[in-house]
Amino acid sequence: MNPSLAPRPARGPVSRAAAGTLALALTASAAALAPARGAAADLLHPSGKGVAEGGAIWAGPRPSGPPRRVVVLAPSLTDVVLALGLRDRLVGVTRLDDAPEVADLPRVGGFLDPNPEAILGLSPDLVLWVTDGGALPAVRRLAELSRASRRPFPILALPIVNVADVLATPRVVGDALGDPAGGERLSRALAAGVESIRMRGEGLRRRRVLFVVGREPLVVGGPGSFADELLRIAGAENVVAGARPWPIYPLEKAVADDPELVVDAAAREPAGGIHRLAAIPAVRRGAVVRLSSDDLLRAGPRMVPGLEELFRGIHPEASSTGFRAEPGADAPRPSGAPGAAPPPAREPAPARPGGSRP
Repeated sequence: MNPSLAPRPARGPVSRAAAGTLALALTASAAALAPARGAAADLLHPSGKGVAEGGAIWAGPRPSGPPRRVVVLAPSLTDVVLALGLRDRLVGVTRLDDAPEVADLPRVGGFLDPNPEAILGLSPDLVLWVTDGGALPAVRRLAELSRASRRPFPILALPIVNVADVLATPRVVGDALGDPAGGERLSRALAAGVESIRMRGEGLRRRRVLFVVGREPLVVGGPGSFADELLRIAGAENVVAGARPWPIYPLEKAVADDPELVVDAAAREPAGGIHRLAAIPAVRRGAVVRLSSDDLLRAGPRMVPGLEELFRGIHPEASSTGFRAEPGADAPRPSGAPGAAPPPAREPAPARPGGSRP
């Protein structure tokens, strides 16, 4: 989901963990906004609008009733389905899904490399996909297999470009699954969590922050990235300037920027690795906020508790009650929210340019 979509971020050597963090961090693809080629592409390529602007696309016949066999091609959408309390509808997820509730479900490939034949073999009546150019050939193939099958099924393509799209997605998914009221409740609960953090940041000094998702090479959240938007919501100022939303950043430039605080969002890399950036004065004096998970960059319900963690790290002086959507209240508590069991470590998910995770 991501404000300014750049092509897939870095060229050159990137550590496996850094690539995984960056991959999940980049949620909407530049290719997702590229012009379509031919009729099939026209069906699957978004118009350039995100979910919040009505950019969701149905490819194939819409279900006549609530879908009962749903395959999800992005962990963030799995989180939405779980937060809606509809685990029983899921029949397949990606190998990147780490929610304990889906540990026993069949895996249908990754975020960028879903397996069309494996998905078809599960006889879905709905496939949920966060649009990404890297996966487009496989999803186009899936659409072709669906049209040729005895029981064609729709693909709901969701372009998640920014925080507003994250908040709008539960409405669209809830409606697709026959639970529009649940989707509305979840969207409202997540929006309330984001707005609470935004309001608490008003009036606080906006600390100058460097947001790091990879260390070798140094990869940071730049202007227009999903990370940049999250920093602004949390009441911080991004020190990175320039035109690229997700640049490989020269260490000497980071030193010259002299951030007050470094946010270490490379949650899948060893914590001690931040010392490789000791040339940055903030790192030397210990002004580092280490995020405990990749929830912040996950373009779904987990983003809100991740944003709460970011806010507390940037503004430890600010008292906070924190976000918690309790089951039976406004919405089910999203997997990964405070109080939920921490997700087990899994293979890093591929990244989508812009800053959020799939």
